[in-house]
Amino acid sequence: MTKMVELYTPQGELAVYWKLSARLPAFLAQYGPAQGYALETEIQDSLSLKPGLLKLYEVALQLGRKPEDLGLPSLAAAGLTQVCRATLRDAAGRVVATATAAKLVQAYKDLEVLETAARQRLLAALGFGGEVFDEDEAHDQGDQGLRRAPPRPDPATETIVETGVAGVPAPASASHPVAETPTEVTRASVASAAPGSLAPGALALLQRQIAHLAKVRGVDPPVVDTTAEAQAALKRLMATAG
Repeated sequence: MTKMVELYTPQGELAVYWKLSARLPAFLAQYGPAQGYALETEIQDSLSLKPGLLKLYEVALQLGRKPEDLGLPSLAAAGLTQVCRATLRDAAGRVVATATAAKLVQAYKDLEVLETAARQRLLAALGFGGEVFDEDEAHDQGDQGLRRAPPRPDPATETIVETGVAGVPAPASASHPVAETPTEVTRASVASAAPGSLAPGALALLQRQIAHLAKVRGVDPPVVDTTAEAQAALKRLMATAG
């Protein structure tokens, strides 16, 4: 079974994503039990994280009223959302990193999916791939009312405007001028793509993962210029014993 999948971001960009099972060996080599670390998970219902709302439910029940009659969400629906917190502790029991995930639990597999999500977010927080925080950061910026500035012109894709005659030229006159249509040509579109290359974002992600794994293995990171080279180098690093 392949350990790598290609996903599209909400912006339509192609990203290479390494599954959690592929990232665990490198994580355990640095933060595993052999080094004195412990990874703990705890699952709570979402109401436990909202003591104020929980108190309102208690008051409603003491009055013999349905929560909906007091404008509160349905108690059954509110209790279905579970939150899992993953915590990494060092040998002294100190918290190194935490991560959380939430999910509506309705089926047998949902709790396992929730716990896996919390674990993968913890690995991502420690730099072991799974770039979930870029999107989180974008949402946070939007919540603050911030908007992304338009991109600055890139000299590598400088626009060249060529003017040519469209169609069969007709005699020019004041009432019937010759039609001219500007044609935009970018230097990036003229250059052919390098063999084995994908989206620039995918290569950058692979290079970061290679750099981290090389550091864990205590070796110099290999130089890669295409995604194909990066995938091969990452596979070799992952096959190397830590």
